[in-house]
Amino acid sequence: MDHFSTFIAVVSGVTVAYLFHSVFYTSHISFKTHTVFDSRRHLPGYVYLMTRYVYESLRKKRGQMWKNKSTNDELVFTLINCRFDAVSLRRFCSASGYGWDYPDSVFRDVPLCYPEFLFTRLLSMIVCSERFKLSPLGLLSVRETLSLTEPVDELKRGTFSLQARVLEYRTVSAGVEVDLTLTASRHKQTVWSSTLTLLSPKNKFRHEAQPDVEITHDPVSERCVSLAVPWSTGVSCAWVFCDLSPLHVFSWLRFTRPTTHPLWMFSRCMAEMEKHNGVEVVRAPLTVSVCYKQPVSFPRKFTIRVSKNTTETSSTASFSMEDHRTRALYLSGQIKQQSKEKAE
Repeated sequence: MDHFSTFIAVVSGVTVAYLFHSVFYTSHISFKTHTVFDSRRHLPGYVYLMTRYVYESLRKKRGQMWKNKSTNDELVFTLINCRFDAVSLRRFCSASGYGWDYPDSVFRDVPLCYPEFLFTRLLSMIVCSERFKLSPLGLLSVRETLSLTEPVDELKRGTFSLQARVLEYRTVSAGVEVDLTLTASRHKQTVWSSTLTLLSPKNKFRHEAQPDVEITHDPVSERCVSLAVPWSTGVSCAWVFCDLSPLHVFSWLRFTRPTTHPLWMFSRCMAEMEKHNGVEVVRAPLTVSVCYKQPVSFPRKFTIRVSKNTTETSSTASFSMEDHRTRALYLSGQIKQQSKEKAE
């Protein structure tokens, strides 16, 4: 019996040591010593990043910039040798309103928002870094400007790289804002890029203080879509988009109402835009401006409005998402088509 107990203790110790080395130590060394990562090799794991998320949330205060020597360094992470993954695309399309069979449909382009979905790990690494000046807890997406210079399908032609970089911090009345630039490129040529603005609020976030993207829906072309979203969708979105916030973990246990990921709102509007105005409305080259007004919790019923306004000199499309009952605005945005000459 003593020998059996000793054997169990030894096996347990070896297992714990192996798990610690593979899950934490390897991720920690890689995270601390590299800024360029190869997608074919080991990346910092989500368990390790979740631990860092909690640690950085405890040591940094919301709505204030954390200042020390390390935070003055440039913060950028690059992922190279990425390849198109049909399984990943299927998960994204299934959760974002395109349908589980979207990737298999004939003559269908890769969704406009899909590259941002690929940045999930890099964004997690950015906000969990000790060089990031803000607390990762409670970060809110407030604005986004997306530029598409080449069709997203270019990423399917071979290897490509992803880069996430902190651009600048700004102190505002509601707290501190930070601009992050996301770039997907192939052969050093930018295909897709986005500037995402996050807010670390001082106190309770007041969405009235956030500026709107000025949009006007054309009454002739406007289409309204009512969308009832159950609680289960919030859980599936948290799983698919791999959000690091512990609130999503608690929502799985029904401790709190799950909130929607901003990318889900954006991509859902783009899916309805394609359905009602055709895929040409999201073809490159273009620029999309988005304003996220406030977080949304499930279950809830939404109204998505999309419209298109084409003149001899310009082509724009507008979209918005609001509460079906109160008409409270959650998201508004506009797509502006560009000429090939201007894009170049």
